Amino acid sequence: MEVKVVRPGSGTPLTDRGRSIAYGPPPWRMRGRALAVQYRLADPDEARRHVPPGALAEDDPTVRARFWDLEHDAIGHLEGAETPWVSFREAVIAFPVSMHGVTGDYPTYMYADDFVYTAMGREVMGWPVRDGVISVDPEPATGLAAGTRMGARLARGGRELMRMDLELTGGHADPDDQVPPRWLACKVVPDVTGPTAAIAQVVATGPETIHHRRVWDARVTITVGEGPGDETHFLAPREIVRAEYWSELDLTIGWGTVLQDLGRDPW
Repeated sequence: MEVKVVRPGSGTPLTDRGRSIAYGPPPWRMRGRALAVQYRLADPDEARRHVPPGALAEDDPTVRARFWDLEHDAIGHLEGAETPWVSFREAVIAFPVSMHGVTGDYPTYMYADDFVYTAMGREVMGWPVRDGVISVDPEPATGLAAGTRMGARLARGGRELMRMDLELTGGHADPDDQVPPRWLACKVVPDVTGPTAAIAQVVATGPETIHHRRVWDARVTITVGEGPGDETHFLAPREIVRAEYWSELDLTIGWGTVLQDLGRDPW
């Protein structure tokens, strides 16, 4: 029996049957866990050097740093076949900004270890995802409790760019009425004919629904390093504002919104 795609895919290759796509269209389901830290920069002036012109930010913003350990179903939905779940890890450093009346996190630095996620994140959502070597310590077999320790690391080009070490202090369920966050990005697809943009847009994306999340408060140490082609070492922390561990995380990523068309020369 021939297996058919229920809906057209979001990416290439394009074939008559449509079953060779790299990823399917939203919505994408993701589930797993995350280490999440909010901190203030050792040099607050660095914030404006890592967001685009026109992004409004506080003088001393609270930077978001996160490690995600998830699995997704973005590989595509095939008729007559079970949707596969693909594991991936991601590391992010983002800045809280406001662009065109929308407030959200601008993830300047995003690293992932799965091609499907990287491809759909860059091509569809405009996220600046790049490759990285990411590890997150497993949860203990005995379960989570106050005092549980775990860590996460990001490396690229043989150098460690970010490291977190957490100690859980207590857990609580997330409220049911939480508002899903917004992620802002400059989606740029270069033109093949020269150094201009075929597509350049300011976009807003993010979870359309957070189905479940259990939050653990934590103590944390975070360090950032320098690598070839990376500027993470400029974002050293001065003060930890909040540290959390999100377990039993389950969310759905939907379509995004175009806030502005930047034209062919966004630089």
